[in-house]
Amino acid sequence: MRKVSILIFVIVFLLPVCGVFARGGGEKSGSGKLSTINVAVPALSETLNPASATTSVSMYRVGSNIFNNLIEYDFKNDKGLLPSLAESWKQIDGKTLEVYLRKGVKFHNGDELTSEDVAFTFEKIWDPVIGSKSVAGQWSLFDKVEIIDKYTVRFHTKKTDPVMINRLSLPGFQIINKRALKEAKSVEDWSFKPVGTGPFKVISYNSADKLVLEAHKEYWGGKPHADELIFRRIPEVAARIAGLKAGDFQVISDVPTDQIKTIEADKNLIVVGGTSASFIAVYFNMHKPYFDVHLRQAMSLAVDRELLNKTLFSGRTRVPNGLQDPGYGPMFVKEHPYPKFDLNKAKELVAKSKYNGEAINYFSFNNSYPNEVDVAQAMVAMWRVAGINVELEVKESGSMVNMEGPDKIRILAMRNTSHTDLYGDPSGCLWRTYTPQYDAQRYYNWKGPDVDEFNKLGEILDSSIDQKERYNSAKRMLEIFDANPPAIILYQNVVFAGKRKDLNWSAYKQVYMYFGPENFKQ
Repeated sequence: MRKVSILIFVIVFLLPVCGVFARGGGEKSGSGKLSTINVAVPALSETLNPASATTSVSMYRVGSNIFNNLIEYDFKNDKGLLPSLAESWKQIDGKTLEVYLRKGVKFHNGDELTSEDVAFTFEKIWDPVIGSKSVAGQWSLFDKVEIIDKYTVRFHTKKTDPVMINRLSLPGFQIINKRALKEAKSVEDWSFKPVGTGPFKVISYNSADKLVLEAHKEYWGGKPHADELIFRRIPEVAARIAGLKAGDFQVISDVPTDQIKTIEADKNLIVVGGTSASFIAVYFNMHKPYFDVHLRQAMSLAVDRELLNKTLFSGRTRVPNGLQDPGYGPMFVKEHPYPKFDLNKAKELVAKSKYNGEAINYFSFNNSYPNEVDVAQAMVAMWRVAGINVELEVKESGSMVNMEGPDKIRILAMRNTSHTDLYGDPSGCLWRTYTPQYDAQRYYNWKGPDVDEFNKLGEILDSSIDQKERYNSAKRMLEIFDANPPAIILYQNVVFAGKRKDLNWSAYKQVYMYFGPENFKQ
């Protein structure tokens, strides 16, 4: 705490002199309204291409301001699936969904949204240059988009798909402008200034500094209430808080729970948000020979999750019983056990494992998630008590975390990640984030007969219209996950944002930081 206090002192008193934060943000126009909103975030995505950055929390934060989906999941008022660029839709059969587009929707370049843009978007998701296997893997049953007329498309799947409508709300399936990509000098140029239909358009972008957005005055949902929206990369929590207090920022993301009282001590500020539909986890790189099932089970048993919640989150988060959320309704497996803390059992399993005391390198981002480094340090201490030597290395970027060796295998042994439940169904989290196309199987060597069974059950979850069969599949998948853990599921993420009290903006039950006219008013 002494280091943090000193850092806050330096930031508050020296930065205004040095001019580190650009002044003029949040200026009021002649009408007395804020013309510019400055938002401080810990990191910015390395690209603004929704088809390749969808697994990035940094992209989740900003993407909904630039792009729209055909259908959106309501993380503000819990109303489920809502029309967005799709005015309505009709399920023709288990493999066919007909979607009717809003007419008159304008892209940032003035083009009208048509079926051509929708078909082009989904074509490019499966293009290896523009899309990614992670995004494509989120809809493995996808077959094609059929253009019916200028404002009507049909989505076809290879098999019956019980959550076809839900998938259209995934961030990776945000609609892009066909002409803008075709006319761009390169995919890289386009990825730093893409054209969407959202309430704000991209003016400039530097992932190491800031994203500058300008109001899209022809936005189909109404003109935004600010002329300019700027997301600034400020990795240090203390710097974000100091900037909020000084008026450099109107909103800051990722407020740690132990700093809520510090912020709210200022009568002009408030902290909003709470537990989100996202799960914090630690991946195992099972290419490392010591990571047999015994060591992985031991590392999970050695973590006292409730103590982490109590001491680092003031009891404000939730330890889940498996990678699932009560919001699943009838698909929630209530009887699935909560993770245990059993130090003696952990030590027994370490003794049975192939582990011989090697130093295990654990890569963490620099607080991309709330209290990330503090949690990592606490777990390192817990693992050492169990006889496991873990060495924490804090990295500043995804490319540093995911560095590969000469054998093209990532050099990390463990890394932090988050699994986001994007549409209220186990297929949207448990299966979506552990398919063969996703990190655990694709990069970290999670395999075995039980993983083969997991994959077959996932396909049933993806394609069956029998709810009992889907429920039983999800139940068994949770059991496999616990018995042969590819990761440690820790707790549900908390999303706390600090803001000015007089700012009429709401935090979502998700990491999205949306400033469209429906959510920011003045």
